Amino acid sequence: MKIGLIVNPKAGGGLNEDKMRLVSSTLRKLNPDVVFTSQRLFPIKGFRVVDIPITIRGNRWDTVELVKKLDELVDMIVVFGGDGTISDVASAKPKTPLLCIGIGTTNVSPALCDPDFKIDELKVVRIRGLELRTERDFRIAFNDVVVGSTVLATVNGRRVQVDAREFMKGKLVITTPKKFKARVEVGDRRVEGVFGNIFVALTDRRFLGKGIAGGISLSAFLGFKGVVACISEGIVVSTYSKDDVKRLEPITTMTLSFDDEIVKIWADEVISCDGNPVTIGYAEVRVVDDAVTVLKTEV
Repeated sequence: MKIGLIVNPKAGGGLNEDKMRLVSSTLRKLNPDVVFTSQRLFPIKGFRVVDIPITIRGNRWDTVELVKKLDELVDMIVVFGGDGTISDVASAKPKTPLLCIGIGTTNVSPALCDPDFKIDELKVVRIRGLELRTERDFRIAFNDVVVGSTVLATVNGRRVQVDAREFMKGKLVITTPKKFKARVEVGDRRVEGVFGNIFVALTDRRFLGKGIAGGISLSAFLGFKGVVACISEGIVVSTYSKDDVKRLEPITTMTLSFDDEIVKIWADEVISCDGNPVTIGYAEVRVVDDAVTVLKTEV
């Protein structure tokens, strides 16, 4: 079997011994005939390796370029990274199945496979995603598209909120959320005002039967593909205490459900895709039913 290997050396605050052991043990379990990878991104030993030359930029384009080159060569692409790394890989539109192992900050993408997988239990699954488009960019999200002044990152081993604008410049500046003006349109429906966060996400069956989830529960119950939640406070949670939340409450959420409509967002704050800041200003989001093919032990 020919395997393509992608390791994001910056995911989750960077590589450590545990993550490197996880990469090695996963490869040993798969027992490939040959591994195709970029030795400049992540040098490996103990396997027959074919080095794939790429231009090292130190950003997402390293991943995108490597995916496109691997896609024509291998039977499986094994990805080690966070939710943002998986988003970058999927945005390259690979046809080859992905085996995604989380080593990032949050690691909640539905594309992820349990690192303790058994090979004979892996199943090929096509999964739904969100397509984010701007004037200059295209991305795929599996968790959500978020508007807000902060994103989550790992700094000195801690999960914290960092300034999204500074993150776009390659800087990690710990901060707290700020409110912003925004407008969201889905068809002839509109929400406009000042918010702490806006989330565009696929509906989740875990909300079914839980009326306390409000409009999000109703969207899931009726079978909508996605929902927009415009929230009065910034709730990209990482450092809040109970007292912090008490000071913020009451927190108000306005929702817009959608299927195949285009969600249009205007905001004077950063728009992110699975934790990756993408743009400021305007973006469009729609559901993609077959965004990528992955290997998982659970369907």
